[in-house]
Amino acid sequence: MLIFSKEWIEALAEKLRNDQDYQEAAKGFDAIFQFIVEPEPDKGIPDRKEVGIILPGCEQTWTGIRDDANYVMSGKYGVYVDVLKGDLGATKAITLRKLKVKGNLANLLKYKRAIDRYVDAMGEVPYDFEGDYAK
Repeated sequence: MLIFSKEWIEALAEKLRNDQDYQEAAKGFDAIFQFIVEPEPDKGIPDRKEVGIILPGCEQTWTGIRDDANYVMSGKYGVYVDVLKGDLGATKAITLRKLKVKGNLANLLKYKRAIDRYVDAMGEVPYDFEGDYAK
């Protein structure tokens, strides 16, 4: 399945719903979380991708933009690829401003253990990259 597709975000939601470590770490982290993946036409990624999930229960996912998102993470497709491959840590990507996060960062850091597990789970859900990244 293609990463950042409706099928992928639904698979991630199912994984997180059933992940006891994540659920325990994320208790109280009630958030509407939106991914925005910027296109890279020169690398075969012509379209922007937008998916989201309501945390921590992960009962609702969507494609497109939600104006009521508490957190919006945005960045180029290739940066997300580097994070998922383990070539770049998510926290480092945010620190270097390769991934931008809008929302209450102090609250986000309060749930660092949950966020780390969330990022790990993203890599555990089967996915295929697109464009030049598929090679």
